Amino acid sequence: MAARIIDELKTIKSEIDELSVRKIIMDYFDEMGIPEEEIIRRTNAAVDLERVIRNLFLLSLAAEVTREELINRLISEYSQIVLSYGYRPNYAHIERVAEDVIDHTLEKIDTEYMTSEGRAINIAENEINNVGNNDEYLEAKENGKTTKTWHTLRDNKVRDTHVVMDEVTIGIDEFFQVGEAEMLYPLDEENAYDHPEETNHCRCFCTYE
Repeated sequence: MAARIIDELKTIKSEIDELSVRKIIMDYFDEMGIPEEEIIRRTNAAVDLERVIRNLFLLSLAAEVTREELINRLISEYSQIVLSYGYRPNYAHIERVAEDVIDHTLEKIDTEYMTSEGRAINIAENEINNVGNNDEYLEAKENGKTTKTWHTLRDNKVRDTHVVMDEVTIGIDEFFQVGEAEMLYPLDEENAYDHPEETNHCRCFCTYE
């Protein structure tokens, strides 16, 4: 009886934790100028990816799975999530991210943050926001849009290098010069991968005409 009650309490705690994670992630996407339907889609995808990453952190701590197995599992599950929500996967980017996430985790496995829920949430939010922004850009090009405009949320959390981009309009194939990074759209990790200071947790968005 006691064991069953403990298991039930663990299940309840897990459900509460999942709701907490969902709220954090939804609040992030809810700030942006994207449609409600897209907010829900990105939230659901990020929640799924966060769960995958958190599980891989646990496997890393257990030290029972090889680096290659961890990387391959992240590549596979990340790709499946992107496809399942109707996004277009950039497999080269997914492989690069998977290798970096796992390598950085293993290198600093004794640092609490590296296997924390907070880090898992941050990675999932960034990755799915990048996926969503990339899809918007590709769809705009396919629909014959010719220009794009960068928008910030105009609050005190916007980076100085992003403040100067607010309302800047350029050709759809041109790059925004954001600090030292060049981006096709906000949080463009494909082109600004080596400039996390410009992409990490970015909340900016583009409109297309």
